[in-house]
Amino acid sequence: MKSTSDLFNDIIPLGRLIHMVNQKKDRLLNDYLSPLDITATQFKVLCSIRCEACITPVELKKVLSVDLGALTRMLDRLVCKGWIERSPNPNDKRGVLVKLTQDGAAMCEQCHQLVGLTLHQELTKNLTADEVATLELLLKKILP
Repeated sequence: MKSTSDLFNDIIPLGRLIHMVNQKKDRLLNDYLSPLDITATQFKVLCSIRCEACITPVELKKVLSVDLGALTRMLDRLVCKGWIERSPNPNDKRGVLVKLTQDGAAMCEQCHQLVGLTLHQELTKNLTADEVATLELLLKKILP
């Protein structure tokens, strides 16, 4: 007779599976990026800012699905590293805009070069090319 944990492992809910894959991806990212003194979370923040060119912290919070307080502390660390800068928001006197510095853009590019293909290969090493294509198609169907 199977134990409860064995049964759970046989029938892992989809949300849990997606969460576990995301955790594995973040662990791999942290491993790959540690020589550059950047974390997976910092990399994701830089990439999100890069995609938007100039963004408010509130917009960034929504994109990353994180707490505003935690994001503010993260942005403070990225400012200290010289990777981002804050400037007054011309549309909101109380707000700021966040954008990458030249060093931040260079770090983002360096991380992409380091991680790009390696992460994809590691995450899909147990899948055939057809399975990878199917997985990508199905995941895109789930997203809005």
